[in-house]
Amino acid sequence: MTITESISIEDQIKQLAKDEGAVLVGICAADSIKDKVYSDPTYLLPEAQSVISIAVNYSNDAVKKYISKEERDSLNIEEGKHTKKLKAIGEKIKNFLEEKGNKAVNCDINLDYRNNDINKSAFDAIQRMVSLINKEKDGNYQLIRKEEKTLERLKKMILTGVRRTSFHYVPEFSHKCGAEAAGLGRIGWSGNLITEKYGARVTLNSIITDAKLIPDKPLEKNPCVQCKICEKTCQGGLFSRDDSQTITIAGIEETIGKRSSEAYCVAICSGMKSQNRFKEWSTWSPFGAVALPLEDSIVDFVRNLLAEAFMKGGDEAENMLKFIRYNYLGLHNKPLDQYLLSCSLCQLVCGPTMEDRKESYQLLVNAGCI
Repeated sequence: MTITESISIEDQIKQLAKDEGAVLVGICAADSIKDKVYSDPTYLLPEAQSVISIAVNYSNDAVKKYISKEERDSLNIEEGKHTKKLKAIGEKIKNFLEEKGNKAVNCDINLDYRNNDINKSAFDAIQRMVSLINKEKDGNYQLIRKEEKTLERLKKMILTGVRRTSFHYVPEFSHKCGAEAAGLGRIGWSGNLITEKYGARVTLNSIITDAKLIPDKPLEKNPCVQCKICEKTCQGGLFSRDDSQTITIAGIEETIGKRSSEAYCVAICSGMKSQNRFKEWSTWSPFGAVALPLEDSIVDFVRNLLAEAFMKGGDEAENMLKFIRYNYLGLHNKPLDQYLLSCSLCQLVCGPTMEDRKESYQLLVNAGCI
């Protein structure tokens, strides 16, 4: 990359991001989004003045293969490469700003929750419990007394904690809020960021800095036309088709589908189950259907599903171990061969055109169950 001092620092940053592989890049003022806990840049950098938002896009071919259940490896590999690419681009921008005497933070891509109390020691304890449960279920193995006591202790400690799990996650920084304020896209009915060129098929990262940069303007027109095809792809039932709520980002009011408990999404998107609302098709999870209850009991229900998955051992427990592992490692630290998307359909069905969205939905519902 060649950068000359004759162009502004803002244009230098954008050129750097695009040279490194970003397809969209924009800048917003930190003050424009600091009114919400989850989008306040000063949480990560107290001196924050600006946020640089970057995006890479999924290939439509990989998305269609995933949605139609032709295969999911292509999209899984893309997901892994995207998170690592975004982190690398962020690091380049961070270094560029620091060389100019500024402070900067290269954010994590996702699963970087402030209220996440899972760490390596907690994960190791859960993994040990699952290992002992698998041994206990193995007809060719007899637990020794020490293992029995360890398993009893771990069950009491871990399963009690699992049944207190919160499904309300607060990110260290909301990339979607930064991206909307920086002009990359607007929030659609699903709650995903919708861009003009790629629809919702983008992955985001943000770089927070104390440099006072000239911000870009948000998009005037929302690319979301409220077709609500996204709602018809949500097996969990996270958001409504008919009822709405309003959120405000950088002074822009957005109308989105009214949210239900995040536990509905966790039950399906974690790969815990493959169906709830629709029986003619499933997600990529191999673990069957479930009838999720109404709002007043959903959290306890999903907590019990999680505990039961561990108690079953085998593949179901291993699936949940993966889900928990990346809640403390973060997406960008996952090995490429361990990216196993099971859902994300409300995002992936939302292509750049109405024709694409309708086609994607038909591919999904005609793909059947796995």
